[in-house]
Amino acid sequence: MSEQNNEPSMRFRKTFSRAMRFIEIPTEKRETVSVLKNPDLFPIPKENQTWGFWSNFGYWGIISFGVGTWLSGSSALSVGLSYPETIGTFIIGDVLTIMFTLANSYPGFDWKVGFTLSQRFVFGIYGSWFGILIRILMSVVNYGSNAWQGGLCVNMIINSWSHHYLNLPNTLSSHVAMTTKEIIGFFIFHVICALCYIMKPYQMKYLLIWSGWATCFSMMGMVIYLTHKNGGVGDLFTSTKTTAQGSARGWAWVYMISYWFGSVSPGSVNQSDYSRFGSSQKAIWWGTILALLIPTTIVPVFGIIGASTSSELYGELIWMPTGFFERWLNDNYSAGGRAASFFCGVAFTMSQISYSISNAGFASGMDLAGLLPKYINIRRGALLTAAVSVAVQPWNFYNSSSTFLTVTSAFGVIMTPIISVMICDNLIIRKRQYSVSQAFVLHGEYYFTWGVNWRAVAAMVVGMAPGLPGIAWQVNNDYFHNKGIVNFYYGDSFFSFAISFFFYWILCYFFPIKVTIPHDDKDYYGALTDEVARKKGMIPFSEITQEEIDRHMATDLIEHYDANSSYQETSSTTTEVKDGGDKEDGDKAGLEVQTNYRTVSTDEEADA
Repeated sequence: MSEQNNEPSMRFRKTFSRAMRFIEIPTEKRETVSVLKNPDLFPIPKENQTWGFWSNFGYWGIISFGVGTWLSGSSALSVGLSYPETIGTFIIGDVLTIMFTLANSYPGFDWKVGFTLSQRFVFGIYGSWFGILIRILMSVVNYGSNAWQGGLCVNMIINSWSHHYLNLPNTLSSHVAMTTKEIIGFFIFHVICALCYIMKPYQMKYLLIWSGWATCFSMMGMVIYLTHKNGGVGDLFTSTKTTAQGSARGWAWVYMISYWFGSVSPGSVNQSDYSRFGSSQKAIWWGTILALLIPTTIVPVFGIIGASTSSELYGELIWMPTGFFERWLNDNYSAGGRAASFFCGVAFTMSQISYSISNAGFASGMDLAGLLPKYINIRRGALLTAAVSVAVQPWNFYNSSSTFLTVTSAFGVIMTPIISVMICDNLIIRKRQYSVSQAFVLHGEYYFTWGVNWRAVAAMVVGMAPGLPGIAWQVNNDYFHNKGIVNFYYGDSFFSFAISFFFYWILCYFFPIKVTIPHDDKDYYGALTDEVARKKGMIPFSEITQEEIDRHMATDLIEHYDANSSYQETSSTTTEVKDGGDKEDGDKAGLEVQTNYRTVSTDEEADA
């Protein structure tokens, strides 16, 4: 009788096991080997470090040359600031973002590693999972938000092709915050984005650069046309007065600065993923600084001028840049209007694609590939992020400017403490010294306490927690009326950064982190030039034999300088099984391990 009861359970397990085997990445196509150590996590080789000034300018510029930045000026209406004051808050927010971003670029530039390994350096082998999961969730929300805007841009193109599509009837309920045409554009945008994941992350620099320039000229053309047709920028641009007074006005300034940083904080936290592609520190610095100062100041002004002129020309405030083209085509479906809608639609769509794949798709794909390498590679991870992003219902973000503010501010509340702890650990505690090889060792330099750097986790939580009630209050102001909590939320980018930074510093002072291997003694991954490797006290890749590299890749063999001024060899407690599965003790004889170069056994290693 018991055997009969177990039959359905056994059948389910067999079916589930077959299904999981079916979705596994084939071994011959699997780029990753294990959660702890896989090629997706290795430092970027020298030949792929090709991002110069324009690539870095394009990465950060594309955040500004998009629909979201154009309509950001509308946020001034919800907090009571005038438009000139709003632009002032954006400039200060840009300076804040520049400081956070450049400070967070060092792990990527110094050691050519991405966000996942940077998290291990700071939070520990297991503690890094929290930050990685947070970034995946933020990427999902960010992806959905940008995909919704991208769908509106796709409709600009299709509107220019078909007058029938321009006036496509809405078949959805009035209770749904979108139309039939909008959802069609939304899903077409997802399909176009999916095709972009054929390329590697470092190869998308050309898409970033050209889409940024195309959108820049499209925006300039729109503003020139509107101001010429209106005979000026309109009275709204200069006549809007500040309604907030006294301390409320000061906190409105603080809030808008935090909001502006929050809107780009996912890019700041992702910085290591792309600074590792940098060809030089000068290229990273100047590309980032100029992209965060010039476009992010100009594009919101474009949006305000657009709304100001539309108020006089059409009797309504049009904030979405896509709304202008729909209005123009409805008024006169001429060849000129259709051409403008098409070419500007292509430019805007390209910019939304670039932003979506760089700051959300590839970012989340890298993390998912590290967490589930047996089933997910970077491409699958990006596609999974895109699919899940539909569930956040991003069309609801744009029902009002306050909802848009809430969503973007939430990014900063969650991301700022993570950035703060990473900067403190890198610049103050570790002095920019990390051992890349030890990040692939379970019980190594970054195991800390049970795999978690509790100091970093505590500092992150202490900095993040006070800002969370403010998000709830922003959604519904009737939840509570505590002015202190609200003001903390307004200045979260300042307060939470300081709290996490100094709390982590204090914890490390009273409970010091034991640093036994400050950095690798050899550049096993070919990520550094000979000159840079020597400056860091490492033997260059060109002076290491292939046998040394193979041994290191197989067993994480690390040479470090001990207290007696002699080189001592230590090996990790773990090696990888050939099929990319479980970890076993490295001293078990005959255990085969799979490396990026060849298959060896521990018996062979002992003979060597």
